[in-house]
Amino acid sequence: MGPGLTGYLIRRVLWAVPVLFIISVAVFWIVRAAPGDPVDSILGRDFYSEEQAEQLRDKYGYSDPLPVQYWKWLKNFSQGDLGISTRHRDFTANEIILPKMRISATLGIIALVITFGLGIPVGIYAALARGTILDPLMISTWLMIDAIPYFVMIPVIQWLLAIKLGLIGLGYEGLTSPNIIVPILLLSLPAVAGVARIMRASILSVIDEDYVRTARSKGLRESTVIFTHVARNAMLPMITVIGLSLPGLAGGSLFVELFFGIPGIARESLDAVLAPDFDVILALTMISSILFVVANILIDIAYAIIDPRVRLGEARG
Repeated sequence: MGPGLTGYLIRRVLWAVPVLFIISVAVFWIVRAAPGDPVDSILGRDFYSEEQAEQLRDKYGYSDPLPVQYWKWLKNFSQGDLGISTRHRDFTANEIILPKMRISATLGIIALVITFGLGIPVGIYAALARGTILDPLMISTWLMIDAIPYFVMIPVIQWLLAIKLGLIGLGYEGLTSPNIIVPILLLSLPAVAGVARIMRASILSVIDEDYVRTARSKGLRESTVIFTHVARNAMLPMITVIGLSLPGLAGGSLFVELFFGIPGIARESLDAVLAPDFDVILALTMISSILFVVANILIDIAYAIIDPRVRLGEARG
């Protein structure tokens, strides 16, 4: 790691601190000011009494002034304590969020690898087949898959894999179960079209550059020209797409989790908002914000590694 990269990382981290602080203040105030009282949700209408409500507010710190509540929460969060869950009164927010986030992130990572593992080669091949029937045929095929609604695609995949081929069962049985194939396919295949189109456009934007013609004039093999000179430079826009997809890995997919009964973080997020569960909402928001900031830093670093001509901090300018 060179001195320029080290200095850049230090500057970005220092800038990230006030940005995350402002986000935390805004989100804390919005969550606390929003209608809904978690104490009311805990007690319910049938068992509500003002005395019990006050005891719970004192227990969870809701009776303190907002600045005091924020300071306590920020101090605990900086130490890795995400707070308490009022919906799951016997568990902390850490015990609720982290296992569910791991499930959603595992599904998301596998789906992301499949999406870009298919989308990038399809985009490259479509660009190289420009002017032939294969170009629109490949892109149109993946666009058709992307256009199929979930409620149509799910029965078809289950019919094929479970009923006709007998490869999987129905229902969620854990991340190691073959049944997880269907949710992964639903998360990955529809997104291939978007990746392929971006990669195709990026390849076409660089394939006629002077350095590509120079490489060909030197007698290099076409595969070397494509993968060393064309694809490498065409990957720059794709790095942004990949990087900005990373924060969403921990967010999960609400439709897929609800439909298949997957105990992921997207379903928990919805339940936390409806409850409301203050500390869980705050923790999820801050984790997403931190991941977004880290992803942007990694994108700029990746740009500088792929193309040394790109200056750090100006990669996506």
